[in-house]
Amino acid sequence: MTAARDELARQGLWVELSAAAGLAARRTHPAAVDGPTVCIATSSGFKDITTGTHAPEPAADWNTISARIRALHA
Repeated sequence: MTAARDELARQGLWVELSAAAGLAARRTHPAAVDGPTVCIATSSGFKDITTGTHAPEPAADWNTISARIRALHA
């Protein structure tokens, strides 16, 4: 779950550890998940102060983001 939380943090979503459970399950058991994954973030990462101790990756430009979204629906 820590790796999933860190992955979300790199995307700009600073969430508590439990909010990354859905992504952790999808990454750990991809064959068991059929359909979209929902991560419910009811609290910020302030509960896990180590989440925000590293710099996030630079944000992608709109063309990159748009291409990724279109690829999800292809």
